[in-house]
Amino acid sequence: MSNYTTRADVKASLGIPVAATADDDAIDAAIAAAEALVDNYTGRTFVAASSTRTYIPRTASTLDIDDLTSVTSGLTVKTDEDQDGTFETTLTITTDFVAVGNDAPFRTLTNVNRGWPLSLYGRPTVEITGVFGYAAAVPANIKQAALLMSCRLFQRKASPLGFQAGAISEFGPVRISRTDPDVAALLQGVKLFGVG
Repeated sequence: MSNYTTRADVKASLGIPVAATADDDAIDAAIAAAEALVDNYTGRTFVAASSTRTYIPRTASTLDIDDLTSVTSGLTVKTDEDQDGTFETTLTITTDFVAVGNDAPFRTLTNVNRGWPLSLYGRPTVEITGVFGYAAAVPANIKQAALLMSCRLFQRKASPLGFQAGAISEFGPVRISRTDPDVAALLQGVKLFGVG
């Protein structure tokens, strides 16, 4: 199931009638690959989903987390003080910890009370249940990047060796660029630092 773009949008962009179903599997595969490319390139996901995750604090005051869409809706933070694998202490936002930043996504929690329990054995000491993802809704730039990449990947069947079929200029065959500059520009502002 696609999250960033749809089969109908890709067909419309490529000029394929909605009723034509011969390429549906190839379009779906292109969409899935494009969405995986977006996530891998940016180092994050843009679909909000509730889940429970565990973390090891960086310092007694700083806990780096995955993108969290909200610190008010459905958020539970627990710690494993004695490091026995059971998260027995439930913390309260503003009393025990605060989220760094004014808007989602939140990526750091600061402990303002006793400090995060530091891991002595490499075992996670903090458990967070909440809605993880970049935002509650997929941003427009992500939708557009996924659409462009889906169309590009679908059309690559006509150029499996990296050269556009039938396109020969006075200098020879036309080589297809490895990266799409429009897609890179659309994703630039949401790419995490350190993601290759």
